[in-house]
Amino acid sequence: MARDRTKLDRLEEALRAERVSAYSVTADLTDLVQVRAAAAAIADRFGTPDVVLYAPGDISRLPVSTLELNVEQLQTWLPLHLYSPIALANAVLPGMLERGSGALLYALGASAREVMPPLASVGVPQAGLLNYLNGLAAEVAGHGVFVGSMLIGALIEHSAAAELWDSGHFDGVQSGAIPRVEPDVLAGWYWEMVRDRDPHEVLAA
Repeated sequence: MARDRTKLDRLEEALRAERVSAYSVTADLTDLVQVRAAAAAIADRFGTPDVVLYAPGDISRLPVSTLELNVEQLQTWLPLHLYSPIALANAVLPGMLERGSGALLYALGASAREVMPPLASVGVPQAGLLNYLNGLAAEVAGHGVFVGSMLIGALIEHSAAAELWDSGHFDGVQSGAIPRVEPDVLAGWYWEMVRDRDPHEVLAA
């Protein structure tokens, strides 16, 4: 699920080349109506999913520091980083709970837990989301559903964030080298979280 049809088509082709079946839905994750409609379309076609991963990637508006952040700016960050991830959980949890199995996985920035003033605009809503996810994990744990959060404090290789960093977009935000991680490594950690049903919160840095 993403708003960029071209990117979705490219990902589908890559998966099919590896003999993995794929189906995608176009939706703007900042639009609750589109998020709910896309989740319903997937459920209508495949039923309640076994695993859902929410991993938004738009960071082009960063950095926005704590001093710079005002209420009007913050409101523009809430849909992608708080409202839609909760709406997606609302959409799939009833089916998972009825079935007695499932996993909800979320990718957050490390600023959801660690104070990073230059990343306040994303850190503030994601801190609220992390609180929600940890509470949700505690509530559904006894019903066969796992909720896990990965706090990513490294640049993901081949990502838009890595490209922006290498272009100098974040010059002055952090001096020195920043850790990097391959997406396949993150995928492996997510797999282990679902397999082991533990831990509910992982720092990837």
